[in-house]
Amino acid sequence: MFVRFSTVIHGGHSPETLRDPRGFATKFYTEDGNWDLAGNNLKVFFIRDPIKFPDIVHAFKPDPVTNRQDANRIFDFISHTPEAMYMITWLFSPWGIPASYRYMEGSGVNTYKMVNSEGIGHLVKYFWIPKQGVKCLTAAAAKEIQAENFNHATQDLYEAIEKGDYPEWEFCVQIMSDDEHPELNFDPLDPTKIWPPDQFPLLPIGRMVLDKNPTNYFAEVEQIAFGAGVLVDGLDFSDDKLLQGRTFSYSDTQRHRIGTNYLQLPINQPKTHVATNQRDGQMAYHVDGVEAGGNPHVNYEPSSLGGLKEAPKSGKDHTPYVQGHVVRQKISRTNDYQQDGERYCTFEDWERDDLILNLVTELKKCNPDIQERMVEHFMQCDSEYGKRVREGLQQS
Repeated sequence: MFVRFSTVIHGGHSPETLRDPRGFATKFYTEDGNWDLAGNNLKVFFIRDPIKFPDIVHAFKPDPVTNRQDANRIFDFISHTPEAMYMITWLFSPWGIPASYRYMEGSGVNTYKMVNSEGIGHLVKYFWIPKQGVKCLTAAAAKEIQAENFNHATQDLYEAIEKGDYPEWEFCVQIMSDDEHPELNFDPLDPTKIWPPDQFPLLPIGRMVLDKNPTNYFAEVEQIAFGAGVLVDGLDFSDDKLLQGRTFSYSDTQRHRIGTNYLQLPINQPKTHVATNQRDGQMAYHVDGVEAGGNPHVNYEPSSLGGLKEAPKSGKDHTPYVQGHVVRQKISRTNDYQQDGERYCTFEDWERDDLILNLVTELKKCNPDIQERMVEHFMQCDSEYGKRVREGLQQS
């Protein structure tokens, strides 16, 4: 397998001390082809509707006129997006600045499915738990590091692996039956929510040890391509709306970013032979099947002229039961504030202090109406949470 850690909001060469979700993407080179699990370190996301993905990216990226990131733009969007409050609570706490890539958790964020040989699917969430523990930075500590080294996390990871201090993660899953779950006060397919671990315990199923650094950063780290829709037999998608959008957009992005034949690059090639009838396109240098004695004239299936043959499927097909009208509507159990408030209450005092300080510092840059909307959101998460933000904004 290969792992890429990255920033999300900021550019590729931005300081690693900035407050930002971290990408945690893993490519499994399995015996059935590649499986990509692309997520982040904070377990949830800002939105649940995939059509809002371009909007949140635009709001968080630099202003198209000034080319600078602007707290007013960011919180203008967030203040109209109540489901983002949980992610904001994570992001503006010390968890928003990992001390190093070695000391951060990972999560697939979205809900997927695992399908058994009988074709029965169960909902699943994926997690990486660092054996080294979790370490984060306060804003003050991050500033001290940034003054000396803005690539501290990359340096730390590289040097640890080089000297044999290999970082290790436990791979865990949460499992849930694939049905409505009316006993929950939120939709289990909502990527802005966490499944309570006391009800759905994290079950260890494997481990990952990073024991080798890239030999060429551009050829491997920069050109590796992940797609949320890249699965193998036994894995499937849930009806998570955000995941449904990601299954299309990620691979489409890779075709634009790297080229039509990005899967032919060594870092993206499956380690086992996986053949397609794709031909031509930018940077094509390989024809599937020909080296194994296949007919180069045949680029379609089925055929009796020696072309590729479709691989047999393993186990029964997964055939989920669906009934009703297909409509576009909001989920019925949004519950946008409860988990946010619970998270605030479980933080230690120093974490709450840092959270309030960070939020107030950024919100002071915003228009009064945006500040007021954000305070009202925090009040609904937890009254003390909102009160402390309001008091911080009122101080000169």
